[in-house]
Amino acid sequence: QNAKFPKETVDLLKAWLHRHSDLPYLSEEEGKQLCHATGLSISQVSSWMANVSSSEILIFELTR
Repeated sequence: QNAKFPKETVDLLKAWLHRHSDLPYLSEEEGKQLCHATGLSISQVSSWMANVSSSEILIFELTR
């Protein structure tokens, strides 16, 4: 089941992903910060990162 997150939430997640495109793995502290900033649970943040990271990073790298 794919949840649609608000644009502001997705923008925050994508911003983190783009800043960390060389090593896109959340530390525990970064995960907590993103949960606090987005209002998502850690499992929602982790799932979003896992589902989006490969394609997003490829697109980001190609447009650098």
